[in-house]
Amino acid sequence: MTDCSSSRSMLVVLLAATLAISGLFPPALARADDSVVITPSAGIENGGLAFGANLRYFFLPNLAGEIDGGYGDSLCQNCRLSETTLTANLVYEIHPMEILSFFVVAGGGVGFIALSSPDSGRAVLDLFDTGLGTTLTLTKNIGLTLEDRWFLPLSGQLPGVSGGSLVADRIFLGVSTSF
Repeated sequence: MTDCSSSRSMLVVLLAATLAISGLFPPALARADDSVVITPSAGIENGGLAFGANLRYFFLPNLAGEIDGGYGDSLCQNCRLSETTLTANLVYEIHPMEILSFFVVAGGGVGFIALSSPDSGRAVLDLFDTGLGTTLTLTKNIGLTLEDRWFLPLSGQLPGVSGGSLVADRIFLGVSTSF
């Protein structure tokens, strides 16, 4: 649906910048070990509505494991593409200031894809997902999170659909709660 070569290039540049910057900030500004963060979110996916949630467990101050689930409704030329995703990811987070953090995320999982009109099709595809985002801490346990994730099918396609891309670009705004 969208050409993702420029998005991938931008992601590589931002990932490199994030990793370079991360060496400038001491771990004392990072989240405590054994912290759990839950973030319900809503936003857009390729021009349509999307919503989801993720659960992160920080086993190191800057490194977390994450389970992410989401649903998005993409708009295409004469059709509607809905995608439900469930992924497991690693999240690397830096804290340049106490109230601000930046993160990169990468992992994989499964996508349940459905296409409607003019042709219909359903498929279950293996996905790679990657993204980046930022969290603004409002209180000790509450923050606002803005993130952009790309979901790229690793194999397979929708039956009866030739060409085109099933890449999903989800932009979410969420409320993070940490425990």
